[in-house]
Amino acid sequence: MKIAVMSDIHGNLPALEAVLDVIRKRNIDKLICLGDIIGKGPSSNEVIDICRKECDIVVKGNWDDAIVRASRKEDVSFPLGERTRWYINSITPERMEYLGSLPHSTEFYLCGKLVRLFHAHPANYNRYFSHSSIEQRRELFDYSDFSQEKKTADIAIYADIHSAYFQTVEGKHLINVGSVGNPLDTTQASFIILEGYEGEASFGVQFMRTAYDVERGIEMAKEANVPDLDGYISELRTANYFRRG
Repeated sequence: MKIAVMSDIHGNLPALEAVLDVIRKRNIDKLICLGDIIGKGPSSNEVIDICRKECDIVVKGNWDDAIVRASRKEDVSFPLGERTRWYINSITPERMEYLGSLPHSTEFYLCGKLVRLFHAHPANYNRYFSHSSIEQRRELFDYSDFSQEKKTADIAIYADIHSAYFQTVEGKHLINVGSVGNPLDTTQASFIILEGYEGEASFGVQFMRTAYDVERGIEMAKEANVPDLDGYISELRTANYFRRG
C-alpha cells in the first residue's frame, strides 16, 4: 500500500499540477490532502475541482474553515476585510459548500499502527512546530471529538506550518508533510509517500520534493490581482515567511 499525503496547496495550480504528475508515476494507491487548498494564490476554484477528482480524502484546513465561516457571517478569527472578501467572492457557492463539508481529520491502520491525519491539531487549529514544547507535541497524538478511534495515535501526520519534518516523540512518530503551494523551507513543492504492507510490522516514509514553475504561478497571481500580492510573490520566490503588517 502506497499512500501519498499532500497539503497547503493555497490556490497554486502550477505547484499542484507538478506534484500530481510525480504522484501518477509512483503507482500510488491512495491520495490524501490535509487541507488549505484555497487562499493566498489565484486558483482556488480550479484546485478545489482537482482535489475533489484526484483525492480519496480531503480534510479541512484553517483557511478552508475560516473562509467558509466568514462567508456564512459566523464569528471567526479572520476579519471580514478586503482580503477575506476577495477569496469569498472568488469561490463559487457550490464549491464553498464542498469546503464546508470537509471532515476535520481522518485515520486508518498501517502495519498495525494507528495513523491519524489532520491539518494542524486533532482538536482545533493550534499551530505547533518541530521545536514546540514536548507537551504541545504530545497533543498531536491525542484523540478528539473528531476522531474515529478514541485512542492516541501511533503516527500523527499534519501540515499547516509549511515546513516538512519527521520526529520520534516518546516512541511515536510525528510527521509534517510540508506545503505544495506555499512551502516555507524550500521553494520546491513538498509532499510525502507512506508505504506499508499487510502482515508486515514496518512502514516507510518518503519525503518528496518537486520543482514547479514558480514564475508561472506568480504571473497567474498578478493577472488575478490577488490580495497581498507582494507578500505572496516573496514567499514563492524565497520560501521565507513574509511578515505582514
